[in-house]
Amino acid sequence: MRVTFDGVFLGEGRGGDETFLRGLLAGLALRADPADRFEVLTPNGVLPPEVAFAPAFTASAIRRRPGPWHFTRTLPAQLRRARPDILVAVTHGPVGSPIPVALTVGDLSFEHRRRDYPPATAFRLRTLVRRQARDASVVLVPSEFTRADVVASYGVAPEAVRVVPNRVTAPARLDAGTMAEADAWLATRGVRAPFLLYLGNLHPRKNVPLLIRSFLRAQRANADLRGHQLVIAGGRWFRGDDEKEAAAGSGQVVFLGRVSDSVRSRLLGGASAVAYLSLFEGFGLPPLEAMAHGTPVLTSLATSLPEVCGNAALLVDPLDGEAVTAGVVRILTDEALRERLRVAGPARAAEFDTERVGTAAVDALRWGLARGPARRR
Repeated sequence: MRVTFDGVFLGEGRGGDETFLRGLLAGLALRADPADRFEVLTPNGVLPPEVAFAPAFTASAIRRRPGPWHFTRTLPAQLRRARPDILVAVTHGPVGSPIPVALTVGDLSFEHRRRDYPPATAFRLRTLVRRQARDASVVLVPSEFTRADVVASYGVAPEAVRVVPNRVTAPARLDAGTMAEADAWLATRGVRAPFLLYLGNLHPRKNVPLLIRSFLRAQRANADLRGHQLVIAGGRWFRGDDEKEAAAGSGQVVFLGRVSDSVRSRLLGGASAVAYLSLFEGFGLPPLEAMAHGTPVLTSLATSLPEVCGNAALLVDPLDGEAVTAGVVRILTDEALRERLRVAGPARAAEFDTERVGTAAVDALRWGLARGPARRR
């Protein structure tokens, strides 16, 4: 099969979308048939590093233009010239695509938590993703939770929604100089051990203000935690400054903003635990990244997170502040639990390897190609 990927957003720091696409490419490089060919459309015409030396992959330059122009003019024109067998598009696909489309949908939080999005963004996502998921030859989703949600919310045929999970890679091996540079950067921003870590965007559904309040309550209630910091690593997505309001007056909460890959690795490996109390996830990669480092994880009983984390994390109700406070205390002080999670975590993370992603992706794309061109069903 000849597959084209719309990677026009690669390099923009699009979070989960970019991570998913990079993992998908790496998986296909490992598991695809030797006769398969893959073209990645990127702004600079250069392949991403995951497949830079894979012989089945080529890159073509595509100009970055505003979304309406990209999906109605630029991308359809490129497809008409190249005529691949199927296009992989992330969240949105081309309008009037001349070929079948495999549409990736990370989650439907914009359907269920509309208040967490700017009104125009929520309207665009609700309008276009619903239509394009129904029109797609196959829909790729990262979890069984999201698969069931797409089927129930949009009426897509169950067999047309295929799970292709996110890839979890082993912790990067940093050289001594890189580690020293990352540690120095953290030290200048006041980070010191021991600390509890939140890693992810500051998006309303990530529930970070409740985590902050729960952490501060846990410190007041338990003297053993008064030397801990709560480190928040991630950039603001939109709306307000609720996280800093929740931390007002406390010197134990450190905000880092977005961090480099090397700093991210040092944080994940150096944290006493990672807390990720999201209210809605289609997958939930940060908990698994922490598990890969052998770091204990406190996370939500909500949406996809129990499915993804299994019994390798401590799960709590993310809407119950008292339960979260108790969870913070336990994840930082219960040594028997911490040791169990340190062992279970890496084994769980290893289940989401590149081979699994590639096998699922090959099966999904071949099914979508056999189904035929996108059309209103």
